[in-house]
Amino acid sequence: MRQLPAIIVAVFVGLAALTLLVPWPPAVETARVSGFSDEVIANGMQHSFERRLFWWGTTFIELGLLLALVFTRLGPAATAWCRRLARGWWLPTLLLLAALYYVVLAILDFPLDVGRWAHLRAWGMTERPFGPWFSEYLLALAVRAVLEGVVLVGLYLLLRWLPRWWWLAAAAGSVVLAALFALVLPVVVAPLFNTFTPISETKWAKWERPLHDLVQKANVPLDEILVMNASAQSKHSNAYYTGFAGTRRIVLYDNLLEKHTLPEVESVLAHELGHWLHDHIVIGIALGGLGLLAGLYVLSRILKWAEGRFGLYGPSDPAGLAIVLLAGFLGSWLAMPLSCAVSRHFERQADMMALELAGQPDEFMDAERKLAKDNIGNVAPTPWNVWLFATHPPTVERMQMAVDWKKAISR
Repeated sequence: MRQLPAIIVAVFVGLAALTLLVPWPPAVETARVSGFSDEVIANGMQHSFERRLFWWGTTFIELGLLLALVFTRLGPAATAWCRRLARGWWLPTLLLLAALYYVVLAILDFPLDVGRWAHLRAWGMTERPFGPWFSEYLLALAVRAVLEGVVLVGLYLLLRWLPRWWWLAAAAGSVVLAALFALVLPVVVAPLFNTFTPISETKWAKWERPLHDLVQKANVPLDEILVMNASAQSKHSNAYYTGFAGTRRIVLYDNLLEKHTLPEVESVLAHELGHWLHDHIVIGIALGGLGLLAGLYVLSRILKWAEGRFGLYGPSDPAGLAIVLLAGFLGSWLAMPLSCAVSRHFERQADMMALELAGQPDEFMDAERKLAKDNIGNVAPTPWNVWLFATHPPTVERMQMAVDWKKAISR
């Protein structure tokens, strides 16, 4: 038991070293063959390396804090302090303990979050001053606190009311909550951070007709294509499909429209239509619920085992919050390769739909090439980074799909 924290830290140090320091020269050669210059390849690799340093920094901060709360006297002391403030009341104790953890983690992460902002400015990906960035940063912390607070209270109420079968009810509830969040995200949360304008009301209004022709070809019930003012935050180009049931929509970044030709935007739009046609949000929620069911069952066994060993009087004891958070942290890492593999499968399906709907493989490749260059993407990732972290197939793989599709239809 005493060696467990050291083992966990050693595993993460090994993963960090592998993903940061071990090169894969064949990926560089493949990127060259795909038409990327040495400068684009080197910039993408360096940019990715620096971003990963920030990411690993926050990972080790969170892991260190959780290990300290679970395996040292820090956790029991924090719980006792919160219990005194709450005068022994169960729910206030839980909320105080969760708020304390959230605030301490935010304070510890803050220098790295500022570093990310400075990093974007150093690479020319944003010109945003500190003040507007900090205001939105605080807003994001508040929104996240509310959402995670709802999940936490719901989980612990189930732990208290259904001590034997809470994990089953929590898995079912997670599917409902995920669907509800997907429903309200586009109309409640996203407008807190950006403005969304129908393309017919923007300077790209002349593109509305050809883009809507593509929507009609896909036969999806999309009335308006929305443009997001992404340029207010950064110079990243992107697009996404979001929503659930009546709030489904497709959003194009204004940066994307500014930097790409109409045929390239059509390919990007067709990709998002592919997500819609394959019901990826619905399938993702269902698969996530199944994965969480397994994870929550394991957590129920861990909490049962922890009773008496960590001073817990039962699974709903707020003293076990750090154990729950640590188990969730480690569980998300164990599930990451599988969830990323599912996501890459979804992206391949959407890419194939983009090729079939738009029928423009050359423009598809041009769009991928521009997106990689404009977003300073790593076009030569190592296989283990792809396996562990990548939610999308590598750019060169996506371009090769277009080459193969073009050859197949020309036969």
